[in-house]
Amino acid sequence: MKAIFSIGSFLGLVDALDGSKQTTGAEETIAPGRSEAVRARGLATSVAFGKQVIDDALASRVRAAQIRAVMNLFPFTVVANLINILVVVAMLHGPIPASVLAAWVCGLSLCLGFGIKAWLKSRRQPIKKASPRAMKAAVRNAVVLSSFWAVVPIVTFAYFGPETKLIIASLTTGMIGAGSFALATVPAAAIAWIGILIMGSIVALVIEGTTNSLVFAILLCSFSFIVFGSVILSSSLFVSRFLAEAEAKRKEELIALLLNEFEETASDWLWETDADGCLQRVSYRFVEVSGRSREELQGMDFGLLLKQEATGEIAQEGKALVKAFISRQSIHSMVVPVQIGKEMRWWSLAARPAYDERGTFIGYRGVGSDVTDARRSSELLEHMAAHDSLTSIGNRSWFFKVAQRELDKAHASGRSQTIFMIDLDNFKTVNDICGHPVGDRLLSMVAERLTRICEGKVLLARIGGDEFAAIGGFSDPEDGQALAQQIIDVLRPAFLIGERTLQVGATIGLAISPGHGRALDELMRHADIALYKAKHLGRGRALTYLSVMEEEIRNRREIEEELRLAIELDQLDLAYQPVVSSKDGSVLSYEALLRWNHPGRNGISPAEFIPVAEETGLIIPIGEWVLRRACRQALELPGNISIAVNLSPIQFMVPDFVETVKAILEETGLASERLILEITESVLIQDFRQTGAILNALSELGVSIALDDFGTGYSSLSYLRLYPFDRIKIDKSFVDELSGGKDSQAIISAIISMAHTLGMTVTAEGVETEVQAETLRKLGCDCLQGYHFGRPTRSSELFRFLKDGGGKVITPQFARG
Repeated sequence: MKAIFSIGSFLGLVDALDGSKQTTGAEETIAPGRSEAVRARGLATSVAFGKQVIDDALASRVRAAQIRAVMNLFPFTVVANLINILVVVAMLHGPIPASVLAAWVCGLSLCLGFGIKAWLKSRRQPIKKASPRAMKAAVRNAVVLSSFWAVVPIVTFAYFGPETKLIIASLTTGMIGAGSFALATVPAAAIAWIGILIMGSIVALVIEGTTNSLVFAILLCSFSFIVFGSVILSSSLFVSRFLAEAEAKRKEELIALLLNEFEETASDWLWETDADGCLQRVSYRFVEVSGRSREELQGMDFGLLLKQEATGEIAQEGKALVKAFISRQSIHSMVVPVQIGKEMRWWSLAARPAYDERGTFIGYRGVGSDVTDARRSSELLEHMAAHDSLTSIGNRSWFFKVAQRELDKAHASGRSQTIFMIDLDNFKTVNDICGHPVGDRLLSMVAERLTRICEGKVLLARIGGDEFAAIGGFSDPEDGQALAQQIIDVLRPAFLIGERTLQVGATIGLAISPGHGRALDELMRHADIALYKAKHLGRGRALTYLSVMEEEIRNRREIEEELRLAIELDQLDLAYQPVVSSKDGSVLSYEALLRWNHPGRNGISPAEFIPVAEETGLIIPIGEWVLRRACRQALELPGNISIAVNLSPIQFMVPDFVETVKAILEETGLASERLILEITESVLIQDFRQTGAILNALSELGVSIALDDFGTGYSSLSYLRLYPFDRIKIDKSFVDELSGGKDSQAIISAIISMAHTLGMTVTAEGVETEVQAETLRKLGCDCLQGYHFGRPTRSSELFRFLKDGGGKVITPQFARG
C-alpha cells in the first residue's frame, strides 16, 4: 500500500504545542445500565475527539500521545508524498499547464517543509503536552492538505483518458486508506481527510457521467463507512490503552510514595531478597535496625543474619524460616532471633514469594518489625505464669501442663511416669506460731533443698500452701521410691531462720502410670490416697499407691452412699458469702457455697464430699440442684444483687449443660445478667475446643463467667484472651502474701492491671484484715470477699438478716458474724 500522507498537514503544529491555560471539563454522563466496557469505550472515544471529559492535565498528555503517534510515521509519509507527487506530475503534464502543476507542487512542498520543521523540533524536544489548539490545527491542516489532493481526481476525470483515470483513481484510493491509518490517532483530522478526498472523488465521477459512475460512487461511500469506523475504533483503543497505562503508572507512583512514607515513619521495615535468598534494595530502616552498613547488607545471604555469634549456628526458629525460604512458602508473623552486636534481638517477619510475568521465582518481598520488647514482656509474664512467686519453682498450673505433657509422651512411647505428692509435716504449726513471714521463708528454703535433690531427675512444683508435686520417669519403680526417700532425708535436718531453729519433715505419696492410672487427675488422686495413708501411718515416710488401701476407699464409698441419700432426703443446703465493692462496701453479689446437713456427723466439709461427688458423677445432679436453688433464692435478694455459683469441671462434660442453665433461668425467672458462674483453671485443662464452645454459649445467654482461684498460672494468662471471662478472682494465697512485701503487691497489681486491660473486673478472695482490704483498694481491686466482710451464712439466716433490715452495706457486726 502506498502510504500517502503529508506531515505538512501539521503546519504550525509545533508552535501550537504549549502549556496553554487548562480548563476542567465536566465528567461524561453515561446512561445507567450500560456495561463497563461500553462505558470505557465511550469515554475513550470522547477523549480521542478532544472532548474535555477528563482531568485537563491528563487530557493534555493524551493529546500529546495522539500527535506523537502521527509524528512517528513522518519519515514514511514524506517519502510516500514525494513519490505520489512525481507520479501526478508525470501523468498530468501536457494537458495541464506547467505553471498550474508548479503551483500545486509548491503548495505541497510547502506543507512538507513545515512538516519537516515540526518533526525536527519534536526530535529535539519530545512532545509531552498538547493543547486543544494543537488538535484544531491538525484538523484544519488536514482539511487544507486533503483539498490539494482532492483536486487531482477532478482534473484527471475532466481532461484525461481511461488509463490516466485508472492510475489516479488507484492513487486516490490509496491516499484515503493510508491517510486514515496515519491519522487514526487524531480521528477528527482523519475524518476530515477522508471526507474531503471522497467528496473530490465523487465530484470526479459526476464529471465523468458514465453509467458506471453511480456504481463506483456507491462503492466508494460503502468503503468510506468502513474506513470511518476503523478510524474511530483505532483512536478509541489507542486512548483506552494510554489511559490504562496512565492509571497504572499513577497507582505505581502512589504505592511507591506510600512505601517510602511507611519506611520513613513506621517502626516496621520492608525487605526483599533475590531468588538465591540474598538481600536486595536494602531500606534505610533495615540498615538502622540491623546494626550493619548498607554496603554490608546489600547482597548478603539472609541466613547470615540469623547465625548466632557464640555457636555459629542458626537457632531453631531461624531454621524454620530458612526451611520456608527453600520450600518457597509464605511467611506469616514468624519470630526469629537476630544477634545485633552483643545483644540478642527478636524480629517478626512476614513475606510472600514473588514471581515475574513468566512465573519464574525471583525472591521474597516482605515486612519486618522488632518485637524484642514484646518478647521480653511475654517471657516475663510466662515466667510469672509458670513459677511460684514465693519459691521460684514451678507452680500448680505449670505442673498440670508439664505433667500432662510428660504423661502423653510416656504413653506414646510405652514408658512409665511416677507422680510424687509431697506434703510438709508440722508446717501449719510453724506457720501459726511463727507467723506467715517465717512460714514463707521456710517454704522458700524447703524449695531450695528440693530443687537440689530433684534437679535433672523429676519436674518439681509447688501446688498449694505446703504441698509440692513432682513427676519423672524411672526404669525401675524402686528408683522412684529411692528418690522419695532422699527427699524425706534432705528435709529432715532443721532449718535456721533468724534465731529460730525449725524442724519440718515430709510425707510422700506415689502413683505410677500406667498401672495406677493414665490420666493425670487419676494419678494425682491415687498419689493423694497413698499420701493420706502414709500420714495415717505416722508421717515422715513414702508410700506407693496400692489398691488394698481400703480405709480411704471405704470412707469415700460411705460418703458416696450417704451423699446419694442426702440428695433424696434434701439434706443439702446453701450458705452465702458476700462479695462487696472495694469502694463503698456495698454488696454486689453473694457466692453460693454447698453445705451438707448430715444427721449423724457434725458437719462434713465440702472438701471431703465434693471430690467424692466429682469422682462418682453425683456432682452433676448436685450441681444442677445448687444452680436451681441459688437462682430461686437470688430472687429474694434486694436490688440487683448477683448470685455466684461454682461449677465443677465434671459439669462441663455434660453435653446439654448449657441447655440446663438456660432452662433453670427460664424456670426461676432470674435475669441472666444476675447469674455468675465460677470455674477454676482445672476446667481449662480439658478439651479447649469443647470448653470454649460451652463458655461462649453461656456468655451468649448473658451469664457472667468468672475464673476462680486465679494465680499466675500459664493457663490463666494464655486463655484469658481465648475465653469470654467477665471477671477473675485472685486466689487467697496471693492475698495472704500481701504482708510479705512489695513483690506480692506488684504481682497482684500486675494481675489487676492486666484484667482491667482485658475489660474484666477483679475480686480478691480470702480478705481477712482491714490492712489487706485497704491495700487491695489502693491497688485498684474492684471487689473483695473474705471473713473480714462476712463468713458464709446459711440461707435461712441470711434472708432473716436481710428481712430484719440489713442493707446492702456490710456492717462490722455482720462482718464478724
